[in-house]
Amino acid sequence: MIKEWSLSDGIEATNELIDIIECNESVAVLAGAGSGKTELLAQKANYLFFTEKCAWPKRILSLTFKTEAQINIKERINKRCGHKATRFDSFTFHAFCKSIVDRFKNVLSDNERPINNYDVVFRAQEADGVNKILMDNLVSLAIRILRKRPDIKKIFSYSYEYVFVDEFQDTTDEQYELLQILFQDTNIKLLTVGDLYQSIMLWAGARQTVFNDFLNDFSATNKFLVKNYRASKEIQDVLEVVLEYIKDPTQEVKELSSTPANCSINIFNDEYQEASFIVDNIKEILATGVNEGDICILTKQQSQQYTETLRTALTVAGINNLEMTDLQDALKEPLGRLFSLFLKALMCPSPQVMTELFQVNLVLNKVEIGDDKEETLTASVVNFLSSKRDFVTVNTTVEDLLTYVQEFIHFIGSQKIKGRWKQYKSPAYYDLVWQSLELHLRNMCSQANSLNMAVRLFNAENSVQIMNIHRCKGLEYNTVFLIGLEDQAFWSYRRNPFENNCAIYVALSRAKERINVTYTKTRSHRVNNGHDNRSSTWNNVKPFFRLLIDKCKLNVVNFTK
Repeated sequence: MIKEWSLSDGIEATNELIDIIECNESVAVLAGAGSGKTELLAQKANYLFFTEKCAWPKRILSLTFKTEAQINIKERINKRCGHKATRFDSFTFHAFCKSIVDRFKNVLSDNERPINNYDVVFRAQEADGVNKILMDNLVSLAIRILRKRPDIKKIFSYSYEYVFVDEFQDTTDEQYELLQILFQDTNIKLLTVGDLYQSIMLWAGARQTVFNDFLNDFSATNKFLVKNYRASKEIQDVLEVVLEYIKDPTQEVKELSSTPANCSINIFNDEYQEASFIVDNIKEILATGVNEGDICILTKQQSQQYTETLRTALTVAGINNLEMTDLQDALKEPLGRLFSLFLKALMCPSPQVMTELFQVNLVLNKVEIGDDKEETLTASVVNFLSSKRDFVTVNTTVEDLLTYVQEFIHFIGSQKIKGRWKQYKSPAYYDLVWQSLELHLRNMCSQANSLNMAVRLFNAENSVQIMNIHRCKGLEYNTVFLIGLEDQAFWSYRRNPFENNCAIYVALSRAKERINVTYTKTRSHRVNNGHDNRSSTWNNVKPFFRLLIDKCKLNVVNFTK
């Protein structure tokens, strides 16, 4: 008998959400920005476990592309599913493939088989195929094993009833092939969730036809999850028109009846005029109580070059700002989170920071909350922090801070960290992340007038964040400035209009309250190999400009007159 089930408290029971959750076949979900994709997976898992549609001992497998997403989904499942979450296996694609290689590598011939305890490396020049395996080659190795031994896939059929794949639009040809080998023509049901209109990873090898292929190859049903819970009503209206256009640019789209008050296009003569406008705008926004960290400046590419003048103007105005394009991955790494938590616990502790630090230590020691060992482990962290705080004075240097961080990593156990997060078994990768974090801390200490301020700036929580569009997926801000809607920035627009339109949509959909788009007639940095490309044009991106002006009714302010 099927038990009655209901959504978790606080989750709106929309028809589209319930329809996806209760669907008992493979489903491809096209989700809009801010629609709650992670929560959908958590509610679906809760439903399957509670109603016993995924009955013990069967399990659910979740595959993601980034470690951060894998951890986020697992944490949400733990919150929603309680003890049943032990039957939810959350992997990144690479970690899942590594588990196949580790278990079944003896299937491979001697000349292609990795040794036991091989290292995973991230640069091709470091890989030798035996002692050191390139991260991107784990998928092909897993495929090779499954091709040689088709019977191995039965293990997965026996284990799993459902498979979830998040950010499905970023799936590569090899990853899709893996899904086909393991799950096509089986009783396992797949739930793929992604945003076709955020397909901005095609340059990284994503399979352009992956949704259509999945619908055909797995006899899947196509469903939608488009309600945006993040943005204001006026931004939701703008995004709805943009989505309609991206789906089919040849069709007439609806026209908004009024101008959205907090959305505008701004035209300037040069970067200095643009910078002055943005600085003044940010000052006004900060005066309303918005934090610097809730403001984002996005560029299509070359963020450092496009925002050099602006960053100088922000700094002169006393507005903290941080170019995140190269830094973001390091801060999101578990090592980056530990680095940041320790610094905040040392210099400016809060109950939230201390609780998270205690929880990480419990996880590394495989101790549950409420266990007899919890009090001892928590006390040990408190004592360690107290001993280090005794040494912190106005004369403490960045070298001292780095030493304290290293001692903390040693204290909680570097081997435990490498055991919990497999990517750190590669010494080269561990060192790469550490070097990025160390350089960032040094930069913040050189900019800030105190160690406390440097630590607050370290995690970008008190800084205007600046990055390329492809770095902003999954993030949200009160205010977004999209810098340089120009042919020169969107240089491939005419050749790849869909991908470029998706990128603009991603940028706009990060905003909750305000959107400002800029076009600047000249940009002094655009001189490449003697080619003068400083003058901006809008011949190629004109269709999107017309969409924003004619259909979305964005207010156009021309500062060149």
